[in-house]
Amino acid sequence: MKTSTRLPVFALSLCVCSLLVCARAGARRVPAAQGGGAVVLAVSKYEATVTAEPVVIYRNGAYAAPPIDEEKGTNAFAKEYFKPGRKFRILSGGGEAGALSIIKYMEPGCVGLVAEATAETSARLGGRVKVLATDSQALGRGAPSRRAPTEAERARAVELARASYAKNGVGAALASKMEVVNLTATDLDRDGRSELVGSFLAGKNDVGSTSYTLFLIMEPAAGDAFKTAWEWFHKGSEDSYEDRHFVDQLDFDGDGVGEVIAMGGYYESNDYVIYKRQQGRWRPVYKGGGGGC
Repeated sequence: MKTSTRLPVFALSLCVCSLLVCARAGARRVPAAQGGGAVVLAVSKYEATVTAEPVVIYRNGAYAAPPIDEEKGTNAFAKEYFKPGRKFRILSGGGEAGALSIIKYMEPGCVGLVAEATAETSARLGGRVKVLATDSQALGRGAPSRRAPTEAERARAVELARASYAKNGVGAALASKMEVVNLTATDLDRDGRSELVGSFLAGKNDVGSTSYTLFLIMEPAAGDAFKTAWEWFHKGSEDSYEDRHFVDQLDFDGDGVGEVIAMGGYYESNDYVIYKRQQGRWRPVYKGGGGGC
């Protein structure tokens, strides 16, 4: 897999995937970003190295995939957006959180778009915790909303995850040993009550073992309870492995509810998935970007 700050489940080659799928959203209200569109990047940090790769290009209310499979050395996107010194606004939890400056474009081993960068940010950044960056001056103008969950929130998320595993046929003994890979509290609809977004793993994540991966969006319910609002579950091993991890949230279309951006991980590749709440229900509205071999 390409040089990156992500922590892969399997040993990946230094390359980026040659085939990914993107989906465009349907008709939408007037977006927050107009004109030529807004480029949104996922920013990662591993040890002292910061990298960025494009998630999506949001234009005229629709999501478009970045041209990750254009020929190396001639990619117009990289020449424009990953030229040394190019600046982006860093966003975290849907709000302003600093500045990103591109150092250089990093040629991938296979196909993809990655840049080394420097990040000046007040947000936590490193390991599984990522932030976003954009060239838009309109997106992410709300107050940042992202924090670690409380112990009570974590306990409720674990209960919901185990219930999801049981529904998907994973035995109680295995589910009881599941790992909370990442759990984040963030107020998606700005109502003063945080939603929870989490990734969970049951089984082993080494080569040859079967992994049961789970990604949940959990909304507040009565009192201090939560309910599962979106569930993604996958069973697989080696080349059939898949997972989902929260990247951040961002209100693209200005409807007051932040979209959830997740990174999809596979055996030797990754992509990005955007989930939107429409008519009270969450659903995926975009899949693209990322890379791999």
